[in-house]
Amino acid sequence: MPDSEVSIEKSEVLRYLGHRGQEISPELDRLIDEMSKRCLEIAKPRYFWRAFELTEDENGQPELAGTGVVFLGRDIKKHLAGAVACVVMAATLGFEVEREMMRLSRRSAAGEVIFNAACTALIESVADRCQREAEEYARSRGLVTSYRYSPGYGDFPIEQQPEVLGVIEAGTRLGITLTDSMLMLPKKSVSALMGLYPEDAGVKRGGTSCERCENRDNCEFRKEGFGCGG
Repeated sequence: MPDSEVSIEKSEVLRYLGHRGQEISPELDRLIDEMSKRCLEIAKPRYFWRAFELTEDENGQPELAGTGVVFLGRDIKKHLAGAVACVVMAATLGFEVEREMMRLSRRSAAGEVIFNAACTALIESVADRCQREAEEYARSRGLVTSYRYSPGYGDFPIEQQPEVLGVIEAGTRLGITLTDSMLMLPKKSVSALMGLYPEDAGVKRGGTSCERCENRDNCEFRKEGFGCGG
């Protein structure tokens, strides 16, 4: 992935650090720049997505055609209502940033916190790049996309994370694995779904479900680089 396609915005790093307009010391400003540069140097950002035709099972729940994967819950059913296809996507920064985080934890508490925030900003940028690519695919077919929606949001079970990652072979393609509690490894990884709809469907286009949440700016999960589903 070309470096020009992803970036780390200082304003995003500050937001993940809980900044609320306070004055930033020159030392902190330099450390943010240093940690952001370090993140960009060692991260190995990768993503993969695939579009599936969308059908319904006997209970009316959305199903990825030809896979046997049925998405459960009222919220994902509502989210994908009217969609003719579904994009399944995943992105990661790789284990290199995990190792750097461990190194910093032994040497610089401040550096570790800021590096973590920079990595969170970067994985969001990578996910956004992946989403833009899927949106271009949709437009080429006269379709529009909804915002990103991930396992763990609302009543969409986090336990479906293995199926979501499995249909795009995220383990083989991106090196993403899951813990027993469904936490993705590397930790700076994301997965999501996007519905593809006819242009006249009236869906809310693009973005993420987090961007439509009233608690977005105060969410502790987002500061750690996750959605509300963990």
